[in-house]
Amino acid sequence: MSWLEVVVTNRFGIEGANMKNRFNILYKPEDTWKHIKEKNFSIPQVYLRVLIVMALLPPFFAFIGAVYSGWKIGNEDPVKLTWESALSISIAAYLAILVGAYIFSRLIHWMAKTYGSDASLSDCFALVVYSCIPLFLVSVLSAYPVLWLDMLFTLVAVAFSVRLLFLGTPIMMGIGDEKAFFFSNSIITVGLVLVVAALAMSVLFWANGVGPVFTR
Repeated sequence: MSWLEVVVTNRFGIEGANMKNRFNILYKPEDTWKHIKEKNFSIPQVYLRVLIVMALLPPFFAFIGAVYSGWKIGNEDPVKLTWESALSISIAAYLAILVGAYIFSRLIHWMAKTYGSDASLSDCFALVVYSCIPLFLVSVLSAYPVLWLDMLFTLVAVAFSVRLLFLGTPIMMGIGDEKAFFFSNSIITVGLVLVVAALAMSVLFWANGVGPVFTR
């Protein structure tokens, strides 16, 4: 048992430490959603066993790609960032993922009553985090950025995440398939709004001097 599992066991209970099959969601989604719903994992458990680790993947591999590989379009020289700039952006992105997932789940919990759901905030948080696992995993491609390849696999990961969301919503929210369909669409809409808001905030930071520093 790892030190993290020991901490989870002592602080949050043995069930949190036994979430070993976190990737079952990829190939047995419905069974995994039912398991998560039955176990009623708390927000700290989901953070410690899933999100804290998975959220490291996008900023870590993006850092490697931005500093060592660089983005290349056509025959142009690759565009790279200074490691200081890439590090600060990666840390900010990591914290944004950790905070953003909680805010997203809060918004889902706020909407839940509209669709006749009495799901807990923990259920909403688990729905957000586990639905995003394909997006976390596909980020490994950013270590060696190839624009067309990254876009292709990202679209596949988005489709996979949307499928997980549609399968998980009726189970985690405890509502019928028809209501879950409309609820899932509302969740996607809110997610898109949050993405646009994050991009707008990035532009504001860049406009005020807090942005990427290129090596060429």
